[in-house]
Amino acid sequence: MTTSPNNQLPLQGITVIELGTIIAGPFAGSLLAEMGATVIKIEQPVVGDGLRQSGPKINGVPIWWGVASRNKKCISLNLKNPLGIEIFKKLIQKADVLIENYRPGVLDKLGIGSSTLHALMPKLIILSISGYGQDGSYATKPGFGKIAEGLSGIIPLTGHPDEPPLYTGFSLADASSGLCGSFMINMLLLDQDRKDVHIDLALYEPLLEMLTFQFHSSNSAPIRQGTNNPYGWGIAENPITYPTFQSIDHHWFQIKLDAKNRSTIATEFDLPGDVRVSNALRDWSASTTMQEIFSVLGDLGVEVSIVQNGETLASNPYFTARGDVITADHPSLGEFPVPGFFPKFERSHQNTAFRAPQIGEDNAYVLKDFLHIDHDEYQLLIDQHII
Repeated sequence: MTTSPNNQLPLQGITVIELGTIIAGPFAGSLLAEMGATVIKIEQPVVGDGLRQSGPKINGVPIWWGVASRNKKCISLNLKNPLGIEIFKKLIQKADVLIENYRPGVLDKLGIGSSTLHALMPKLIILSISGYGQDGSYATKPGFGKIAEGLSGIIPLTGHPDEPPLYTGFSLADASSGLCGSFMINMLLLDQDRKDVHIDLALYEPLLEMLTFQFHSSNSAPIRQGTNNPYGWGIAENPITYPTFQSIDHHWFQIKLDAKNRSTIATEFDLPGDVRVSNALRDWSASTTMQEIFSVLGDLGVEVSIVQNGETLASNPYFTARGDVITADHPSLGEFPVPGFFPKFERSHQNTAFRAPQIGEDNAYVLKDFLHIDHDEYQLLIDQHII
């Protein structure tokens, strides 16, 4: 990548207050931080964000947390105390964006609802991510990512016809909402005349929009087709499939089968007309190495790819050369792989690969240097367990 004479990241100078917890809100904050925004993450004193206890750990340090909080300033603040609320309002008065994913009505009960915050800072962009959205009869119901995936329409499309529908193995609704929310924030930051902006985003809505054709795919409920129909939205008829097979050396791979290469494969393997190409490929691959499979299918012009997993992604030089996987070098944890920064951007080298701050680690910097709170007031906040 070429270097730019302008060495600033595009959101440098933008201040974001993150009240998000677990996944959706923090993911939106992470995307903004990686583009240069100053993201101040607020956690409960002592308890902290649930991400601190989630996923695999190295010597007790959760990797997920260290990736989610990289490039952020993390402070602790008790919002159930009036002094904590006053500190929060001071932060809002210096902010461009607030990200929160509490249940609707919680911030109003704390006295920091959208109308109060916009009175303090009219140009503030508030992103509220919740299970069901800010209005409607479901608004106050508890909601989270997997429930949202069920609401979106995506779950009935996943799995095999004679089996229960399947959830994806990661937080798809949360990640989609964080991505969509950060996109909306970036667009609204361009509006210099904005006033009282409140983005209402339900966790299920980005996925619902992605499934555009689900309303018009058939006259009956969608039918799960597994890998036999990944683009059909439940419609059984599809001449193109993407089956997966396993080689003798235990690599999973997927191929694209269409009318043309089915015929090519049938001719190459001298298959009788009543033998399914996919069955023949399954039997052949079970006794063939991955290298030979790639060689044979590649010569036939069949599109084939290894099904990657975390281990293979981290060890494959293609992904490291691309910067899709980078190495974090931690003073006590050593070196280990973490996701890179996307999309590719010439100045993203300024970002930190991994940082797992303790609860309230950046209190002094944010409260003293950013808000200019004096020593006595800062000590009072500590003594009264506000931070």
